[in-house]
This record gives sequence, structure tokens and C-alpha cells, in this order.
Amino acid sequence: MALADIADILGLVFIFLGIATIIISAIGLFKLPDLYLRASAVGTSAGLGVASIVLGALLMDFSGLNLIKAIIAIIAQLLTSAVGSMAIARAGYLNNALPAPITHIDELALTRREVSGGR
Repeated sequence: MALADIADILGLVFIFLGIATIIISAIGLFKLPDLYLRASAVGTSAGLGVASIVLGALLMDFSGLNLIKAIIAIIAQLLTSAVGSMAIARAGYLNNALPAPITHIDELALTRREVSGGR
């Protein structure tokens, strides 16, 4: 088996792993009970899913220029998906979106202005 064949197989594995991650994330979007769990699941798994697909495409068509593009794309995807999901969760919290009843501890409630006396 040639090195190019092994790279193609690994590329396909990473692409299918990324697709599976995104599909699981989409299922979580419908099945998870509240905004916070949905934002966490979708932000994390979509970021990793797209990064995995980019890595798989790089392995299938490797060149120096593609390596630079893939590194930039993976770093940008991981950073923006994390920041985006945190911004969505924060906006929901500031608009009083209630967590699911299975959530037992709300540590952020102690930092709210109404609770802490307006500091």
C-alpha cells in the first residue's frame, strides 16, 4: 500500500468522523432540554467536526499551501465556535432563560446585580 493510499484512507476517516460529530450535534440540538446544554454541545462538537473535516481534506490533498490554509481554518473554527457558543449562552442568561429543571446549581446567580445588591 502506497503512502498516498494510506493518506486517502486516513483523510476519509477524519471526514466521516467530522460528519458523524456534526450529526450528533444536530441531534443534540433537538434532544437537549435547554439553551445552555444546546449551546455547549453544538459549539463544541460543531467546532471539532469542521476541524476534523478540514484535517481529512488536507490529508487527501496535501501540499504546503493547503497545510497553511488548514492550520488557519482549524484555529479559526475552534476559536469562533467556542466564543460563539459562549456568547449565545451568555445572551440567554442575561435575558433570563431558565436552565432545565435537572440543573441543580446556578453559581452564576450569585454574581447577578439584583442578587448581589447592585455592585
